[in-house]
Amino acid sequence: MPCRIARTLRWLAASALALLAGVCLGAPTDAQVKAAYLINFTRYVEWPAPGGHQLCLVGADEIAEWLERSQAKTGFVVRRLLDPNEIEGCTLLFLGRDSTQVRQWLAARRDRAILTVSEQGGFLDKGGIINLMYQSNTLRFEVNLDHARQSRLQVSSRLLALAERVEGGKP
Repeated sequence: MPCRIARTLRWLAASALALLAGVCLGAPTDAQVKAAYLINFTRYVEWPAPGGHQLCLVGADEIAEWLERSQAKTGFVVRRLLDPNEIEGCTLLFLGRDSTQVRQWLAARRDRAILTVSEQGGFLDKGGIINLMYQSNTLRFEVNLDHARQSRLQVSSRLLALAERVEGGKP
């Protein structure tokens, strides 16, 4: 377990530094760390059709602000959504802690190759793919491979090795 934590911390540190180079001189904020995770998730997930990424966020203004500041560096389009009908074109959908209507958002992405990420308890049980959570003051994540497969997404084994918990995945 200590090696796993060390790998995760190295991965996160490298990610945050790459994302925030020249932007922040102090310790990264919670929003910056989560933004780095979202960007890295896109690097370790394969979509059925290649193309640019649109990171869509609901109820996560601080994270959206950091992603918007780094758009030029990452090449991602960042969109803040208010209604599930606006989901067209998204490749990643992040539902923040205060997001409501989680089931409606997940229903709107049905039959689309959209990586769904949240920080709400029980997100995987509702149909989400990746859930962020804190464990011992460290940001960790869990993955549901069955939901990823239903969305036609392939999650890298390298990402799965860093996950705190992986559900599903059996044929």
